[in-house]
Amino acid sequence: MMMSSSEAILKKVGLFADLSDKVESLGLLHRIMKIRKYPKGKVITEQGTSGEDFFVLIDGELSVHKKTIDGEDYNVAVMKSHQYPSFGEGGLIDGEVRSATIICETEVQCLVLNKSEFDTLCFEHPEIGLPIYKKIAQGLIKRLNQTSNDLLLLHRALMDEIRSK
Repeated sequence: MMMSSSEAILKKVGLFADLSDKVESLGLLHRIMKIRKYPKGKVITEQGTSGEDFFVLIDGELSVHKKTIDGEDYNVAVMKSHQYPSFGEGGLIDGEVRSATIICETEVQCLVLNKSEFDTLCFEHPEIGLPIYKKIAQGLIKRLNQTSNDLLLLHRALMDEIRSK
């Protein structure tokens, strides 16, 4: 079976790493993904809203924005298509609330995987769904551990500040 260029891109996406040597699985995944184009300035996801799509950037540039607790917006990162970054994996689990706002800095093309089509694929082909869910879980655990470490550092800094007074 010959691999399309989009399927070759999927091999480079971290979420699909455990499928990278399974051409048929990548082909099935590719068939349910849609290519979407977005104009410069378009907000693809908005922090605090729910979403059911997972995105792989295949052309263009995106900026990642977060809001502080005071509601101030700040630019966290820039994603460029040559790296085929992905975002929105939480939407595949249960329409999770978006943790960041993603804005098109240029005209953009993304491969998009919708939750309902992904659920059907997972039901029909658990050998595809299981490794993807495993990667999502690993990512969540990594972020949870980082958050715990960040909270410990903040606690230590606060306690040092209190003790120094």
